[in-house]
Amino acid sequence: MVQKRRVAGILSILFVIILILAIYLTFIYAPTCKDIACWEAKLVKCSKAKYLNDAKDISWFYTIKERAGDKCVVNAKALTIKRGLESAMVLEGKNMDCFLPLGVITDPEINPNICHGRLKEEMQTLIIQKLHQYIVSNIGEISQELTGIEAVTGNKTATQINVLTTPTLNSTSVNNTNSSG
Repeated sequence: MVQKRRVAGILSILFVIILILAIYLTFIYAPTCKDIACWEAKLVKCSKAKYLNDAKDISWFYTIKERAGDKCVVNAKALTIKRGLESAMVLEGKNMDCFLPLGVITDPEINPNICHGRLKEEMQTLIIQKLHQYIVSNIGEISQELTGIEAVTGNKTATQINVLTTPTLNSTSVNNTNSSG
């Protein structure tokens, strides 16, 4: 009787271990791809996987998380900024979730418009700062270019603007508007 209990206890412990292992392998475990071919094969199918993309400027770490409708959710993390602007160092350690179309092979960070997260926000902040610096350093040139645009300088008369913006006016109503004002 004691031996049957012991066997039942061992079997139930073994069953729990197998159950935990099955849950881990099904829902948590993601194999790490060692090469780009493995990563692309997993990405096309949207199968869980991890991949280190050690690019020239930035080391990216990708994790395929799940399938969400017709999208594949991939987490992109900027591990190391190797070269470039010092201000780009704020990107290190930040990540974002990108919603890639199923069956498409692309780097998730290529199109930040389909991503959400702190990394995307920091990337946008850097872009805005660079644009601001460009505008400030080239304000004279930009000003000269804008003076050549009639709508900005206001060189058109009211009649010309009315004719251009209101195509339903006939020539008599334009003349009447012009002569009364």
